[in-house]
Amino acid sequence: MKRVNEIFDALKGKNQFKSVQKYSCYNSLLMFLPPRFQKAIAFFYIKNNTLFGALKHPGFKNELNYSKDLVKDLLKQISEVKIECKELFKNVQKVEFFISKLHMPPPLIFEDTDPKYRELASGNFEIKAQDSDLIELFKKIQEDIRGNKV
Repeated sequence: MKRVNEIFDALKGKNQFKSVQKYSCYNSLLMFLPPRFQKAIAFFYIKNNTLFGALKHPGFKNELNYSKDLVKDLLKQISEVKIECKELFKNVQKVEFFISKLHMPPPLIFEDTDPKYRELASGNFEIKAQDSDLIELFKKIQEDIRGNKV
C-alpha cells in the first residue's frame, strides 16, 4: 500500500499540479529561513527572474533587505537538495521584498463584555455619620444596593 506522501509526490510531478510543486518549493525556502524571517514572510512568487517576498509587517523590510544574500544562498542550496525546485529557482537573479496589502491580520472579534453579576451585598449596614448630607447619601446607596439585589 502506498503512503500519502508517495501519492502526493506522484501528483506533484504531473503537469496540471505544477502550482502545487511551486508552492512546495516556496514552502521549502520558507522553512530554511531563520525563524524570525519565517514569521515575517506571508508568501513568495517569481516574476521576471525576480523572487518577490511579501512581508506581513513593515518593520521587517529593512532587516530582510540586508539579508538578500542569505536568501540567494538558500535558493542555491535548495536547488541542490531538491531537484524538483532546481528548475523553478535556476533563473532567479534578484530578490525583492515588499509589504503585502493582501495579508491582513485576522479580524478582532469584539463580544459584549458587559458582565452581569449578582449583587452580593445586602444593603444592611449602620449609618454612623453625623452630617445629614452624608446620611442621605448613604441611604441612597442602601436603596441602590437593595434595588440591585433583585
